[in-house]
Amino acid sequence: MSKLPLIICCFILIIPLKAEGDIIFFKDGMKTVCQEKAWEEGEEVKCEYGGAILSYQKNDVIRIEKTRTQKQPESGSGQTQAPLEAAAKTGVDEAPKAIKPLASGKSLSVQSESAAILKMPDASATKGLEFYNPRRPQKYWASATSKHHAFKEAIASLAQQYDRSPEWIQHHMGETNDLNEIHQNLQRSKLNAPVVPETIREEEVPETLFYNPRRSYKYWTGANSKHKTFKEAIATLAKEYERTPEWVQQYMGTTNDLAEIHRNLANRKKTEASP
Repeated sequence: MSKLPLIICCFILIIPLKAEGDIIFFKDGMKTVCQEKAWEEGEEVKCEYGGAILSYQKNDVIRIEKTRTQKQPESGSGQTQAPLEAAAKTGVDEAPKAIKPLASGKSLSVQSESAAILKMPDASATKGLEFYNPRRPQKYWASATSKHHAFKEAIASLAQQYDRSPEWIQHHMGETNDLNEIHQNLQRSKLNAPVVPETIREEEVPETLFYNPRRSYKYWTGANSKHKTFKEAIATLAKEYERTPEWVQQYMGTTNDLAEIHRNLANRKKTEASP
């Protein structure tokens, strides 16, 4: 079996399947939940996923968490902390206990709430469907009738359905590959969000990520400073702050937000310069 394209491997980082397998944690904060085991092999980390063997660069991986041998908690009235933490990472919020006010200050009535739901896409029509399946001719589905070859196209389709930006879709869709759950997450988020004037929404600027596997140049140190490797990006930051690469890695922090990385480095340099 031939290896899956790199873009497929990268995308799997943000839509781990709900399976009990070893977990690979990456430096950018993402993770891959393998369907079976994960292991190191030379300069790569291997992962059994969907009947295929996926490969990742070892220097992009922080650690591998072995979960296949862990016992499940016994059934009972209580619930352990681990399942709660796992649920928190799915990106699915609890049903709202109260309706949030609109920007105008007027409360949203039950009748208008129902009307808002009716105007949204019917999530029930997506039950049992996967957002991403590499074995389909059109790998990305936004609905049963909206099928796409590229991740970007599917996100654009969802953005059009929910009248939101592609960045908003990616932020609120959750870490799930279940298309029905994605639509539920988006519907809930849109219903609970305050009404924002279109002029303000257009001015919003999404955070710039230091590392994004879907970009041609995965590592960015600035809007016009893009790099293929982590080593090149760290060397650029070291030159910019007149420090060693080791210093940059020590004080850049654990965030993937580029603006926050620059703040961390600038603050550290300022502290060192103070008498």
